[in-house]
Order: sequence, then C-alpha cells, then structure tokens
Amino acid sequence: MTTYAPPPARPAPVTAPSIGAPPPEEKGPHLPRISISLSPATTVLVGSLTLLLVAAAGWMLLLGPLTSRVAEQREAAVTAADRTFVLTTQLATLRAKAEDLTATVAAEEQLRALFPPTADQPGFFEQVGAVAREAGYAPSEITTLSPTAPQLVAPPAPPPAATDPAADAEGSTDTAEAAPAPAPPPAEYAAQTVSLSLTGSYDEARRLLAGLETLDRAFLLRSISIAGEPGSSTLTVTLSGSTFVAPPLVAPDEASDVTS
Repeated sequence: MTTYAPPPARPAPVTAPSIGAPPPEEKGPHLPRISISLSPATTVLVGSLTLLLVAAAGWMLLLGPLTSRVAEQREAAVTAADRTFVLTTQLATLRAKAEDLTATVAAEEQLRALFPPTADQPGFFEQVGAVAREAGYAPSEITTLSPTAPQLVAPPAPPPAATDPAADAEGSTDTAEAAPAPAPPPAEYAAQTVSLSLTGSYDEARRLLAGLETLDRAFLLRSISIAGEPGSSTLTVTLSGSTFVAPPLVAPDEASDVTS
C-alpha cells in the first residue's frame, strides 16, 4: 500500500525595506510623539543669542587677555616716553652746567694767577723784568727790586651791635653781663710790599706803568715818585706797590665734603 507524503512548506519570502519607506511599527506600548516647531523669528533670536554667547566666550578667553597686554604695553610706552623726556631735560641741564663749569674753571685759573697761593717772588721778578725790558729799560737800569715778607691782611671789623635808644634814655640799671663781641673773621689773604726803582727816559717810564697793568699777577700801585736832574732827560722812577697771596679756591663738592 502506497502512502502519500505532502511536500514541505516553503518559507515565506523576506522583503527588504525599501528606501523612503516608513519604519516598521514597533510592537509594544504606544508612546505619544512630541513635535516642536519654531517660528522663523524664534529661530533667528535663538541663533543670535548663540552667536552672542560664542562671541562673549571668545572675548573672555582670547581677546580679553590680549587687550590687557596691549593696554599694559601702551602704559609702559607712555612711562618710557615720560622718563625719556625727564632724562633729556636733565641732560640739557647738565650740559649747561658743564659749559658754566668751563667758564668757572677759566675764572679760577685767572684768579689763581692774580692771587697765587705762594709769594713766588722769582716768578714776580721775572714778570716785572719782562715788562721793564719791553718798556726799554736795560737790566742795569733796574736799581731796586725788593719785596717784603707777606703780611696777613685783617678784614674790616664788624659794626657794633645796635642799642635801644629808649633804654639808654631811661638809664637802664641792668647789671647783666654784656654779650661778648663777635670774633673777627679770619684773614683771607696776605699782602707783600714791593719797591722798584729804575733809571731811564720819560717814555720808558710811561711804557713801564702801562706794562705793569698787564701783569698776570695782581699789582696794586700805591705810590710813585719821579726825580731828575735839570737839563737831563734821564729820570729816576721809584714805585711802591703790593702783591697778594691767597689760599687756593676750594671746589664746591670738596667744600661740602669738608663741612659735612
């Protein structure tokens, strides 16, 4: 006896989802869908706020520190310019003082020549001899040239202290001791007397007097006498004068060091 067996069932064909087809519905509990729709104005507002937030963050993170450094550099440049101006002014002042110092040094050297710190009699004799030779005197016609030792010249005494006329008129009986008189200031220079006698003509004597005014060293002519024989052109000229000796000048910085 023949038995009939039915053929096996074919599997159902599987179809691939097509592009653009809606996704298959998921089985399970149904959840409500929420859709948010923004108007164009709201979108523009949200985008603007986002851009502002990004710009603020960029300013705080990048541009803020950079701007601070630029401001510091500008302030440093202004400070340097002010400092440069101050230094330039000080330099101009120092240059002006240097020019004044040159004139002061020249004046100090001239004063040192006029009032040397020592008597320097050989140097003075040489100057007078040169003037006499230029005037026309021969060395044998200089009969006298004798200086004395330098003597300190006392400065003038200070004026007496003023008194109260009313107290003198009333005849004050105050027995208090009078204030002591101030001590006289110390002598600042010394003088030595020089006598000079020469024999020559009137023109030679005139040129001699003019030449003595051009000496590098100060010479104060105190007296002059002229004698001669009747009918003779030869005159004997006798001069008496003073030269001076003074201590050397002290520079201001050295003086401040001494007094401090």
